[in-house]
Amino acid sequence: MSAASWLIEKIFLLSGAGKRLTPEHFYKKLRKNAIRFKKGEKLRSPFLGVKVESDVYCGMRYYVFLPKEVDTARSVMYLHGSGYMCAHRTVQERFAAQLAKNTHAKVYFPIYPKLPMDTVTPCLAVLNNFYSFLARKGEIFLIGDSSGASLSLVLAAERKDIRRVIAISPWLILSLCVEARKAEKDVVLSLDMLERVARLWAYDLPFEHPKLSPYYGDYSGKEIMLFAGEWERFCPEIKRFVSEKRGECLSLTCEVGREQQHCYPLMPTPEGREARAVIYRKLHEWLYGGEGI
Repeated sequence: MSAASWLIEKIFLLSGAGKRLTPEHFYKKLRKNAIRFKKGEKLRSPFLGVKVESDVYCGMRYYVFLPKEVDTARSVMYLHGSGYMCAHRTVQERFAAQLAKNTHAKVYFPIYPKLPMDTVTPCLAVLNNFYSFLARKGEIFLIGDSSGASLSLVLAAERKDIRRVIAISPWLILSLCVEARKAEKDVVLSLDMLERVARLWAYDLPFEHPKLSPYYGDYSGKEIMLFAGEWERFCPEIKRFVSEKRGECLSLTCEVGREQQHCYPLMPTPEGREARAVIYRKLHEWLYGGEGI
């Protein structure tokens, strides 16, 4: 583990992100996010190094990250992680900008519906329609982190026209497996938070439904690249997914960051930079048909 990763882990530990959560604290957080979402989620970083445009599709705000030169009609849709309830973070804006700069392709960044205003079914309905809207302009590749990675996989399982996905630390089984519940080195994901979010997000669907748990989706003929931190709660499920789905997918690869936490490829660390370089190469290969950059 690098010094930068060690420092970030300590910051998460001191913030109490992975600790037990009282119901009062959870619903206070939910109300705060509802107010922010109703006002409208806006970009927080003024200097991203790329042009950013904003528009609305069916009531959903989305941003487009544009590099100085766009070299392909194909593009990327990035679904940010949110725990299905939180606003996007600065690190995700910067990641979207880096994707655009390093691939010379447009990156679409939808502010998709979240709790408590919406649940899984209306969220996926909007994202499905938005994908169809974008696909008229050219082929779209999906990338997402955390809950956004889960939504990316759900869309891929539901749609035959989605062929390629990069999923960073996806939440694959909503109910969480035994190993995930016992993970002691995860300082990012609170078990209490995940359990409360799961009950609300599912609404009237069973937890095992593929819309909620992409682990149970059909990925025949898909190309999927996964990333997981060795110490995160979702790592056991991600490893099992790779083992079970490898024969089903056209291509399925997984990068496990040694001694890393949830969504480590987004972090400003040597391990994160190395993972991002792999992502840029893979997207470049998909976008342009070459061996990468």
